[in-house]
Amino acid sequence: MHARFARRFLARTCLAGLALASALAPAARGDVAKADDIAYRMATDYTKRGYAMTPSGKNGIIGGGSVMEFLFPVSKGVDYIFLLGADENLRQSQIYVYDEVGNLIRDDQRRGNLGRAGVGFRSAYNGTVKVYFVAVRTRGLGAWSVLVGRRGAERRSSDDAAPNNPPAVGSTPSGYEARTPEPSDN
Repeated sequence: MHARFARRFLARTCLAGLALASALAPAARGDVAKADDIAYRMATDYTKRGYAMTPSGKNGIIGGGSVMEFLFPVSKGVDYIFLLGADENLRQSQIYVYDEVGNLIRDDQRRGNLGRAGVGFRSAYNGTVKVYFVAVRTRGLGAWSVLVGRRGAERRSSDDAAPNNPPAVGSTPSGYEARTPEPSDN
């Protein structure tokens, strides 16, 4: 009888200790605004290189081992950069870019990247690319944000090129404005 009482007491004490520890420990929750700020800080060097950075509208909270998939339109001859900013809870991430038929274009699988990743490439075709973002390791739930950069003008084939109307030097593709994004932009 005494042993049974001791086991119950020990079990209740352990459960109470776990409940107290979980109540006192701060929950690891992602901060999307912080992930956006980090992505914009990553983008400042690329805007100096002529990339027009735009928010992708892709951000959120993610747990370890999860995968996100996006489709982005691309134009032949244009340079693209995909930057993944993350808060401190997203410990390691990977990003992969595939063409329309499933061939790997570029990837970033660096270890110890603090959740940040980036890939750049020049599109060889008009169409879409599929971007995969993998949250390899997180502490609780991590926040992430993806920015997309474009540089250059769409190349036309010789059939539909307009030789009398060349693009202006320093012009940006339609729908994109050349500017340096501010961390407060959403």
